[in-house]
Amino acid sequence: MFLELKPFPKNKEPRPVFITDEILEILEQRKVFKERKCDYVFHVEENPINYGAVLVNYRNAQRKSGVPYTGTHILRHGMAKLARQVGGGLDAVMAMTGHKDIKLADHYSKCTEDDQREFSEKIMEHIRESRSSGSKETTSFQNVISLSQYKSGTNG
Repeated sequence: MFLELKPFPKNKEPRPVFITDEILEILEQRKVFKERKCDYVFHVEENPINYGAVLVNYRNAQRKSGVPYTGTHILRHGMAKLARQVGGGLDAVMAMTGHKDIKLADHYSKCTEDDQREFSEKIMEHIRESRSSGSKETTSFQNVISLSQYKSGTNG
């Protein structure tokens, strides 16, 4: 049963949300289903869908796909992690999720050992490309001390 459509998120602060071309296309397609008396994009019989309907449909989709059901909240973690990987940091996570607390942004976008491996490979690839390209931005290793020299006390 629909009770109300809240005008603001939990923190009571509205914020703009960027709509990509793909999302805009989906919204345009949804206009086909618009009923004369209903201005809601996602509705059933002129009533906006509620959170319960989203949960039920999400659960059914996961069951059909064979993915274990984990709840819709996991989507927030997934988006935060993507924002961190693509955007490169917690500021990207905060921009996408709307978090104002850096600890929450970090919690939702936790990096794993796989992420560490991927970032290490990207860094090394960048270094390899810089060294082999002969560009002006060549990587300098002057500040790198050989561990074997350090252990033997031969570092200057």
